Amino acid sequence: MSHSDLRDITARASSAQLLASNALREALSAVAAELAQQGATPADILRLRITAPEPQAFHLSRREMDLAWREVFGGLRRPIFYHQGSFTIEADAAVAPPRAPQPVWNGMTMPELARAYAPRLQVPDMQAVFRQWNADGAVARQSAGGLDLHYGRGRDEMFDFYPATRRDAPLWVFLHGGYWQACTKDQHGQFAEGLRAHGFSVAMLDYPLCPETPLRDIVLTLRHALQVLRDQAQALGFDASRIHLAGHSAGAHLAAAAAADPHGPAIASVLLLSGVFDLDPLFHLPMGRIIGLADRAEARALSPLFCPQPKTRVGVALGALESDEFKRQSAEMAAAWGADAPLHIENCHHFNLLEELRRPGPLLDLALRTASA
Repeated sequence: MSHSDLRDITARASSAQLLASNALREALSAVAAELAQQGATPADILRLRITAPEPQAFHLSRREMDLAWREVFGGLRRPIFYHQGSFTIEADAAVAPPRAPQPVWNGMTMPELARAYAPRLQVPDMQAVFRQWNADGAVARQSAGGLDLHYGRGRDEMFDFYPATRRDAPLWVFLHGGYWQACTKDQHGQFAEGLRAHGFSVAMLDYPLCPETPLRDIVLTLRHALQVLRDQAQALGFDASRIHLAGHSAGAHLAAAAAADPHGPAIASVLLLSGVFDLDPLFHLPMGRIIGLADRAEARALSPLFCPQPKTRVGVALGALESDEFKRQSAEMAAAWGADAPLHIENCHHFNLLEELRRPGPLLDLALRTASA
């Protein structure tokens, strides 16, 4: 690739007026927008330079900074160089000369496949979504009975516990999305409100993220998490025989994988929201390498769509505004596991779908029916 293909992209944000993590989010979002304007993607980045009055405050080894990075760039990792000075982020990207696109999967070209599996394209300002989730999640966590309870030794092997008003209530376990690379339980406590109002205890789980932890190991980590929860049922005050599992997006994949796991604890029901259950399309995208798919055989082995139907109740739903590929994935999953046809929630895209768990309506009704005794 010649030097003419290298493009220097610069974005600036003032850390004096913003919290450190927000400054990083805003600057990275500006970099991503500039990349898009010049026909590049985050995957084209070669290296970044972060200049800040206190560079260590923006170091990605800090969990807060790492989460901010993941909200914009997911698990993409490139060399980062830190300097002291006014807050600036510079990115060098290499854009290959355009070529005639070729089909890479099921007749789709790479750009078409990437668009089909990019729910963020449905949202004009994804950072606004994250800001709202962060604010609502912080309020919700004030009512938790236990914050950051550990089920393992890893930094992200934790859960928040929201107790029911009575002991021996059923437990609803929720797994967040983020394409196995981003987001946290702290942003999702508000989505337990509907189930809690109907007498459920709720556990909001975190799990280690890609690329540091390959997807196959995340699945094993969640088996351990559910075993720990079951073993702690008496201490936490819920009924160990009524553990219900729900997940959104990547979390729906993990919930399905846990429900199908013959070595995991028994799951009474599983609710799958806007999930990806056949990983073969993702193997052909840069994401496949980030989540650790070595080959198509491993992608299939980690795809719940091809697992035997578990002996549990299954509910499937997604937003009516989702891409055709997300609709196909949910329809095929529901058929394979003998569930009713997926519920399409009107006027909802991939992200605001979760708001329907907070109030009476078709999605909360489905959640309650699926988790009924």
